Amino acid sequence: MRRYTPQSVKEQIFTGLKAFGLAEDQAQVCTEIMFATDLSGVDSHGISMLPLYWQEISDGTLNEKAEQRLVHQFGAVSVFNADHGFGHPVSVRAMDAAIEAAEKFGVGIGSVRNANHFGAAGQYVLRAARRGMVGIATCSTRSAMQKPTGAKHALMGTNPIAFAHPVKDEEPIFVDMATTVVPGNKVKVYAYADEPLAGEWATDGNGEVVTDGMEVYNALLSPESSDIGLLPVGGNSAGGHKGYALATMVQLLSAALSGSDQPGDVAGRQSIGYFFLAIDPRAFGEGADAEEYARVLRDTLRGMEPVDPDEPVQVAGDPEHRSVEDRSVNGIPISDGMVQAIRETVEDAGAEFILTEA
Repeated sequence: MRRYTPQSVKEQIFTGLKAFGLAEDQAQVCTEIMFATDLSGVDSHGISMLPLYWQEISDGTLNEKAEQRLVHQFGAVSVFNADHGFGHPVSVRAMDAAIEAAEKFGVGIGSVRNANHFGAAGQYVLRAARRGMVGIATCSTRSAMQKPTGAKHALMGTNPIAFAHPVKDEEPIFVDMATTVVPGNKVKVYAYADEPLAGEWATDGNGEVVTDGMEVYNALLSPESSDIGLLPVGGNSAGGHKGYALATMVQLLSAALSGSDQPGDVAGRQSIGYFFLAIDPRAFGEGADAEEYARVLRDTLRGMEPVDPDEPVQVAGDPEHRSVEDRSVNGIPISDGMVQAIRETVEDAGAEFILTEA
């Protein structure tokens, strides 16, 4: 797999989004989130999203001219209407509103309705943690991708949840996970790389495992014409009912509170919901030092004796932090199939293809 210079990846995202019709300020926010995602090793939610975004703009389900606004405020709660546009700019506003409320009240909540895809949830909780807050983010997804435990067909989305906690003098501990075995956009990465899926990720209507990446990805894009769906975290044999329960929790926090779509309601523009929570550790008084506690816990976990000496025990967020260090120097890997899809997308939108090999 070829690597591409970080600067060219960042510029390609920005010029592509501008060609899609986004205002410069919104394109800049989206670029920062998507580029940080690529640096962190989450290849499913960075530059690889450009083809899907362009497709959704072209078919009218994603509003590139969205006017996103604050529509309700009560105490520590702020609610935003995303106007069916890109989720990244309104998510930054909602998390920042939650952080500001937490500085005043100890906790703050940002809720978003009428939204589309917001990229990687982890980027928003990191935003909170780097300001000394505990951050939580969840997102409902309208497309039917996840099979409820025991069901023949998919209904729920991948329904991600992210959490970050500040650590004294170090990068935050954080986790960003789908409540499916893998996120749908990771299937996309395998599909464009022409690689089989790596395990019991997806099944058909008879419960048989499907490993053809492109077949599964196409099914996720058109769930009404297929009985293929992703399994919840835990799969069929290792506690998948727990992943299904987590997905239900995420759906309620994200969609029920914000007034967004039911899962599987795919008519017209997307109206998915987000939930952002910020907690100020200082609100708990002087009896605890949360950042120092997190530092000691991280050191203790990393210091545990590993089964394999060549595979030391890691803590949530370690792989992503290492990826940022590596990719900032050595470039960002992108499969040839995805590069071709990006080229076709940006040129179709009227932008120049500028990815440069590292």
